[in-house]
Amino acid sequence: MPRPRRSFSGLRLSPSQAQQVLESMVNDGRISSTDLSRYFEIQQLEERLNALRGGGMQPGRRAGWRAAAAPAAGGRRRRGGPLTAQQRASRVLQGRYLGLIRQIPASQRGRYKKIVEDQGREAAIKAMQSVLKK
Repeated sequence: MPRPRRSFSGLRLSPSQAQQVLESMVNDGRISSTDLSRYFEIQQLEERLNALRGGGMQPGRRAGWRAAAAPAAGGRRRRGGPLTAQQRASRVLQGRYLGLIRQIPASQRGRYKKIVEDQGREAAIKAMQSVLKK
């Protein structure tokens, strides 16, 4: 009959104590050094994946990993305050411009960028709409 496992969730070990415990487990044959190296490799990969997913730093993780800001409700981060009507109108106009400019061949886009600089986005949008027949 196997021994019941003990829970060590409340146990706090210093790094030197943890090293001693691991060394004694390897010496006693309870765990192999290859198992340990695999575990640490998996842990490093999980840390890298977590950082790439934007999970940031967790307690007990290696120093040197930057912590990501926690996203706001809904999973998105908000910067600054609410948009003014003028900012919203500008962003809508920019969205229309970008949606149309992507449909224009790259060789002809400079012409419309020049129109934006000289006459504004509204004029460029009208010119692109007439060319695209929209």
